[in-house]
Amino acid sequence: MTRPINVLIIDDHVAIIESYERAFSYLGSNTDYIFKIDTASDCDSAILKVGLALKSEPYDLVFLDISLPPSKDDSILSGEDLGKRIRRLFCDVKIIVSTHHNNSYKINNIFNSVNPEGFLVKSEAGFSNFIEAIKHVLIGTPYYTKTILEFLRKSLMNDFTLDEKDRRLLYELSKGTKMKDLPSTINMSIGGIERRKRLLKQVFNTTKESDNVLVKVAQEYGFL
Repeated sequence: MTRPINVLIIDDHVAIIESYERAFSYLGSNTDYIFKIDTASDCDSAILKVGLALKSEPYDLVFLDISLPPSKDDSILSGEDLGKRIRRLFCDVKIIVSTHHNNSYKINNIFNSVNPEGFLVKSEAGFSNFIEAIKHVLIGTPYYTKTILEFLRKSLMNDFTLDEKDRRLLYELSKGTKMKDLPSTINMSIGGIERRKRLLKQVFNTTKESDNVLVKVAQEYGFL
């Protein structure tokens, strides 16, 4: 008997989880694939499922929503951080990410940090895309929706990637963390933090002194 393909679906929208489940059900009924599916609606429940899978049956395929709220302990800030952890823990896992962001900065960051086998922009993905993404990724070929393909074809992808400290800094600023408290949270000096902020303002093309402006622009680019 063929071993079931262990799947984890992570999304904070019930309707999307149900759509993915229907896609797997359709493939299970029309192919030789057998799927064993777990679901999680937030970072904390996903971390719990991942921990259990490490002790029993590793995940083969993960559907990952990038725009997840942080975990309760702030150790995972988004689906992107979650994807990095899953990639590190399961060496053979295939990851299909979905996002509503369609700007080159965010897309490039996801490619560099998560390196997904499948990449879906939610506004242009439907039931047929879910099926095609699963089929392609399981046989080892990547699957991208139209916007992602256009970015790749036009060589709009660049080498800019926010590292973990950049994203942590933006997150703490968005929470209103005071400058005097940032060194203990980010493990950097005040001077280093100020330099990071100046660089981020250059990257996001904002010369405003206010941190609130930087946070707003980072949100628009999908980094918060």
